[in-house]
Amino acid sequence: MADKKNNILSESDKQRKVWKKVEKLIAQNKAEDALLLLRELDESGSHQTTLRLAGMATHKIARQTNSKSDYRKAASLLRDSVNMNPKEKKSSRAYNDLLNEMQENGIRRRSFRKVGYAVTAIATLLLIVGTIGITLEPVSREAPMSPPSFTQGTIFFGPEPLRGNPIPLLLSAEATVNWDRDDIFLVIADEDKKKECDSIPPIERILSDSETCKAGDSEFEVVGENGTTGLTWSPEDGEYYVGIGTLGETNPAGEGFKLDVTIELNLSASGYVLTLLFGAIGVQLIRND
Repeated sequence: MADKKNNILSESDKQRKVWKKVEKLIAQNKAEDALLLLRELDESGSHQTTLRLAGMATHKIARQTNSKSDYRKAASLLRDSVNMNPKEKKSSRAYNDLLNEMQENGIRRRSFRKVGYAVTAIATLLLIVGTIGITLEPVSREAPMSPPSFTQGTIFFGPEPLRGNPIPLLLSAEATVNWDRDDIFLVIADEDKKKECDSIPPIERILSDSETCKAGDSEFEVVGENGTTGLTWSPEDGEYYVGIGTLGETNPAGEGFKLDVTIELNLSASGYVLTLLFGAIGVQLIRND
């Protein structure tokens, strides 16, 4: 028992001697030598005094290098020391002095460098993908019928609006529609134009000599004259409707047809600005850290 007690005392004496030597080295601005001794004594940092002295030595190094990461490392060591023994005044005083110094120098307690790298990487990826563009897989739809030939180019609209661009501030979308019939044409109209056409009775539209709401009407957003050339449209904010009509005499029964829709997404002009701004924020976070 006596030998075991002597060993414990011997170990405790060794720690105190090393700590006193470390304190002298810190006072002499030999912080690196002090840290080397602390690593040899207590590499895992299991003792509160070791953590306090390591924090103080790292604080000395931070003052010499003016490194924000060294300041944060010192703060972390001193914080762990305080948490291990909150009543120990030396650790609390050293920790508070360090925090005050960091505040005066505009050094945050937490580093946002990793956040900055992540933000910059995301912005770069968005720029690359947004410039190349993303083409969504073509969607095919079967329309069971079309306006018969006797409608003479009169346009009929579907009841539901098309899906617009959900984020026009960031993305520009371009939809290309092709169909398998040359005697059928499609148009895209805004809400006001659809209301105008719907307000005219179908029979009156069919029998009228006016080109209003027919193939020759110039007030539609886009007109696709046949399925071979198709129709290309860039969705914008607002409600838009697709209309359909038949030209010629080859569709007396109003037969069905097949639609193929392809959508390509790119960054819009404002999207480029926002993405560049996003990337600049990331770079700033890295530089200021």
